[in-house]
Amino acid sequence: MKNADIVDFAQSDGLKNLLELKGRIAPPAVFTSGVFDLVHAGHLDYLQAARQLGGSLLVGVNSDNSARKLAKGPSRPFNNAKDRAELIASLRYVDGVIIFGEDTPHQLLKELQPEIFVKGGDYSEAYLRNTDLAGLEHISLKIIPLKTHYSSSNLIEKIVSAYRKETR
Repeated sequence: MKNADIVDFAQSDGLKNLLELKGRIAPPAVFTSGVFDLVHAGHLDYLQAARQLGGSLLVGVNSDNSARKLAKGPSRPFNNAKDRAELIASLRYVDGVIIFGEDTPHQLLKELQPEIFVKGGDYSEAYLRNTDLAGLEHISLKIIPLKTHYSSSNLIEKIVSAYRKETR
């Protein structure tokens, strides 16, 4: 099974490659985005649910600089953007991955024009309509509830706590 295509939107040929990718996918196109640094079962459930909303799923992955700006911390992301994109591209329900450097995927959404934009339940519709989807009212917004027991931050805390106990 072939992995999904990966496009780096920040590269000089990024827009051309993005439009080629959009031309190869089945409509309606569903788009979501995130850092996806420490991927866990909650991410997998979320992406699978997003894919079921349309004919194809495109996933935006924040660049390393963008991830740091999003308050993930100076030591994050742990995995670089290329590695994170390759991991997401390997999922059978992902049809394409786009690395982007902005704080929000607004410009990417403007160029890509997916039919559906999906985010997790930690975002409000009002916030997304005023940021990511500002001026893009024709794009349908779907919010998928998060499973509360999954969290990358909690996973990090668990690892650090276990490490501290083992090294005492």
